[in-house]
Amino acid sequence: MTVVVFLTVAAAGWLSHSSGHSIAAATGTPGAATPPSTATPAPSSTPLASATPGLSLASPATATPMPSAAPSPSVTSAPIPSVAQLAAAYTQAATNVNEANRAARAAWDRSAQTLTDAKRLARAYAAADLAFIRAVQAIPWYGDFKALARRVLTPDNQRYVSVGSAMEATTWDAYNVSWNEADTANMDASAASNELRIALGLPPVPLLGR
Repeated sequence: MTVVVFLTVAAAGWLSHSSGHSIAAATGTPGAATPPSTATPAPSSTPLASATPGLSLASPATATPMPSAAPSPSVTSAPIPSVAQLAAAYTQAATNVNEANRAARAAWDRSAQTLTDAKRLARAYAAADLAFIRAVQAIPWYGDFKALARRVLTPDNQRYVSVGSAMEATTWDAYNVSWNEADTANMDASAASNELRIALGLPPVPLLGR
């Protein structure tokens, strides 16, 4: 009996101890205990249907049109000159160089024909040759005429270099070496010029002319 009473008392004390905590939490005075906070519901997002419509990139009606690129200017090629126009341009260039060379030669004939006079002659020839070369290069050659004009310019360039060397010579020997080279180039240029002139329908000129 003693054991039974002891177990009964012990069990009652244990039950009262454990139930005291749960009762305090469950049967407290209403309003005295702060009720568990209820989370304030977040405002519902505005439905897509009521949203302010914005520009849609996918909608061609509302998208800002891209400015169209300005049309590039059409490239207009220069008209191809006629054979008569090529002939006229070459005739002008050849006439100028021939007249300049004749004037320089006449001045040499009237001079005392010293080395200084010879160098002056070379200087005049060089200026005339350079003007002729540039004038021929400026002509819009095409086809076979272009190849023939190049055959004229090749020895003419060599003549220009040679008379330039003669113009800088300090002795007659040096002058004559350069002058002979210029004469050879002059003959080659004259022969090539006559080929070009015939192709252009122009009459040939005497040797050492253009």
